Amino acid sequence: MGRIVLCRHGATENNALGQFLSHTDPPLSEGGRRQCENLRDDFRRFGFTRCYVSPMRRCRETREIAAPEVPFTVEPALREMSFGEWEGKTLDWLEAHAPEHVVARRRDPVAFRPPGGESFDDVARRLRTLLDVLRSGGPTLVIAHRGTLAVLERLLRGLPLRSQRVDSLEPGAFHVVDAPVHR
Repeated sequence: MGRIVLCRHGATENNALGQFLSHTDPPLSEGGRRQCENLRDDFRRFGFTRCYVSPMRRCRETREIAAPEVPFTVEPALREMSFGEWEGKTLDWLEAHAPEHVVARRRDPVAFRPPGGESFDDVARRLRTLLDVLRSGGPTLVIAHRGTLAVLERLLRGLPLRSQRVDSLEPGAFHVVDAPVHR
């Protein structure tokens, strides 16, 4: 089994506001930087041989603080799902201004696509190209975003995208996945 650790980037001020973020690229907040410092000892114990990180600043900063010694690759496929017109909005704002979209998302969260954005199905198509790469090496750290990591964890575990057996990651948190190694 190959051990893969899926880590969500540390918190940003926008996360604290509950905003949907995909292409907006804020830095970590002070609290987010502390979260990453707290990850450092946990991550050393894994003995990572490599790291794949989203190109977004909040993810690159998380890696720089939490795992600075681990060789890394910036992987564009790990960017957050695009929220399109939802970018920068909060769920409260959407419930007040676009309640029909919120209802549609709750009804079919896998296929729902915010106007101008991506669905979980779209994200899964982009991430499938990484599965063999992630499964083909030693202990691996992946630093990315809530939606992207939720899809990736389901793919790595062989679960349907609709599965409720995967908990969302909060900023600065991680899940460990033991995936079959492919050589």
